[in-house]
Amino acid sequence: MSRSAASRQPCSSVAAVRRAVACALLASTVPAPAEEILYVHNTNSGEISKIAIPEHEVIGTIPIGLYMDYVAAAPDGRVLYVNRIESLGVGRATNIGVSGELIAVSTATDEILWRVPIDGMTHHMSVSKDGRHVFVPLYDTWWIAVVDTEKRAVTKKIFFGHGGHGSKLSADGKRLYVGSMMNDIIGIIDTETLEMVDRIGFPDGVRPFTLTRDESRMYVQLSRTHAFAVVDPRQRKVLRMVPMPSLGRKVEGDEFYPHNVDHGIALTPDETLLFANGSAIDVVSVFTHPALEHVKSIPVGRDPNSIAFSKDGRFAYVTNRKEDTLSILDTAKLEEVKRLTLGDLPQRMVVIDVPED
Repeated sequence: MSRSAASRQPCSSVAAVRRAVACALLASTVPAPAEEILYVHNTNSGEISKIAIPEHEVIGTIPIGLYMDYVAAAPDGRVLYVNRIESLGVGRATNIGVSGELIAVSTATDEILWRVPIDGMTHHMSVSKDGRHVFVPLYDTWWIAVVDTEKRAVTKKIFFGHGGHGSKLSADGKRLYVGSMMNDIIGIIDTETLEMVDRIGFPDGVRPFTLTRDESRMYVQLSRTHAFAVVDPRQRKVLRMVPMPSLGRKVEGDEFYPHNVDHGIALTPDETLLFANGSAIDVVSVFTHPALEHVKSIPVGRDPNSIAFSKDGRFAYVTNRKEDTLSILDTAKLEEVKRLTLGDLPQRMVVIDVPED
């Protein structure tokens, strides 16, 4: 070997080692692909159904306990939050109680990580953008409980008024919108000061609602109305009501409280379509957005209750709580492509990208 070749050999070996180390470091920092899973809580059988996307098969269940009201996700996809109500067994109203709890579940292992007792009937909660707080409306009290996920405790109660039901976080995480079934308002919470700063009034109890990312429009279902309200959140006012198709059928809500007519409304991820449950007549009605022209009403199971979408917007999911099923809709064809049998009284759900690492 020549002197020049001998002098190059060590450098070449060092370079190879460095390349190998760099490749190893790069491989260790590239996140593993996420697995998309739909979690649906079954209120009267006490477990959560796990459904793989896009295979749309039930891949497991997570036992939690009776009576769950809502599910939500941590921003990083590593924790599933579930709340439940301690039933007082009042007649057939098994979801009536004066206390409950928030439960954190690992999406990696399906194991319960911790529980926090809640002094009130827990309803549709939201998770802060940084994952530090879970906001839990307490239907039977004056308050919204704020659970600190690091301290694992209720650290504040925000004054709101009775009937706190649904909640939505703004895209920037700065505002929390909370609907009241009793006071007929949507309250606006500043998530930094943790105080209610304003409200929007309605002619009836506020049920599910959805919000555009830029907060220019909000679509709100009301207790006794087969229609939804179009709202300007910035001006704090209702602009108009959009009737839901009746399809020639007689639309009847509950004769007595809670006066359910329609429950479940959501925008597709790209905000080009609005899906709204016509719960009283067992359909999902689809409207263009923002024009709100009716496109089609899709038959589903009995008493559709909630709507969620796959991350890519290809599929819509609708729980049918009086039939214990889940309808899977193709959002391009606007038709049901599959129906799964779940547990007893499937209601709310959340889609999570679960990290595989």
